[in-house]
Amino acid sequence: MIDTSIALIIFVACLILSGFFSGSEVALISINPAKVRTLVEQKKKGSVALEHLKADPDRLLITILIGNNLVNIAAASIATAVAISIWGEIGVGVATFFTTLVLLTLGEIIPKTYASRSSEHVALLVARPILYMSYVLYPLFRILDLGKKAFSRDQVIRPTVTEDEIKQWIDVGEEEGTIEEQEHEMLYRVFRFSDTITREVMTPRTDVVMIDVEDPLEDSINIFNETGYTRIPVYDDQIDNIIGILNVKDVFEAIYSKREGVTIPDLIYEAYFVPETKDIDDLLRELQKKKLHIAIVINEYGTFAGIITVEDILEELVGEIMDEFDEEEPEIQKISDMVYIINAGAWVERVNETLNIHLPLDDSYETIGGLIINQLGHIPRKGEVVEIPESGIRLMVMRMADKRIEDLKLIFPMERSNGENR
Repeated sequence: MIDTSIALIIFVACLILSGFFSGSEVALISINPAKVRTLVEQKKKGSVALEHLKADPDRLLITILIGNNLVNIAAASIATAVAISIWGEIGVGVATFFTTLVLLTLGEIIPKTYASRSSEHVALLVARPILYMSYVLYPLFRILDLGKKAFSRDQVIRPTVTEDEIKQWIDVGEEEGTIEEQEHEMLYRVFRFSDTITREVMTPRTDVVMIDVEDPLEDSINIFNETGYTRIPVYDDQIDNIIGILNVKDVFEAIYSKREGVTIPDLIYEAYFVPETKDIDDLLRELQKKKLHIAIVINEYGTFAGIITVEDILEELVGEIMDEFDEEEPEIQKISDMVYIINAGAWVERVNETLNIHLPLDDSYETIGGLIINQLGHIPRKGEVVEIPESGIRLMVMRMADKRIEDLKLIFPMERSNGENR
């Protein structure tokens, strides 16, 4: 029979090792790959071993589980043997109760709690011992790898970090003050950027300033002067027939160099056409590669839908870029808690998101002006009102330009006001 004092020493050693493996499990599994990469770049002691362990999560977990189970079984066996030698058969119950209580407290709860609060420090501290132990268990891993390949041939490899997880980190960073509100918004714009198509960003054809190829060159000067634009599309006979782009620099160069007989066709350069469903991140790369600043957008029928510029695309990342010719008119203007003035070209989804409401969405329209026409079934007149049955919200046409809605008033029902007052 083993000496009681030696058994006690071995039991304490097993208890310490149990705490070591339990703490290691929490620290090594909780630390994320991005943090590990940062530690390696900072050349922290133990970071290289930590990187090796995180490269194979299965091997890491198996190593810890084997170590933890071995020491826990050893501790329980020793405690049982000592207890039986002292109290006889009743010692089994005593040993079970004592071992469970001690291992749960000192081998699980305390080390795991500490490791969760100091995961970086603990992970760096235990990385090397765990890595060396994994080398000792290498033959076992070879056998397990063969079994894993046999049962996971069709297994889909999932990314370690998803977009939703990154967004959650950004939200937590803002809540804790690490990320400012403007930074939070810009980071979210980056994620929306790759999901945005040209149609959502372009200037629609009704708002595009254009010039006929037969117009005199002097007319283009007036257009450039009045609008502040540097490039305008040129059409021939009808606006669906875009034949090129006119640049203000070419016009001024022709006029001030006193070149005679110069007309608009002599100065235009070839237009670049893109479909309205093209992703704007792909379009931005194409415009950069071709050294262009503007593209003509066409719809599925091949007709002119609008234009998009590099500035339009960049504004999706950094917000509105204002210059001396721009008049700042937000799409949604708050008049009171119950009333908002909204540009008819504003997308219904964005209005819903901004005002936290649920205007109906449909494939037949995208803008809030399109929603009004869809609800009425005809081109509205100034002052016409549409009421959304589901929410009681009323939409009143405020301003028209020919047959196009320009501005509307969104009015919340009185129940909203009463609910807020309560």
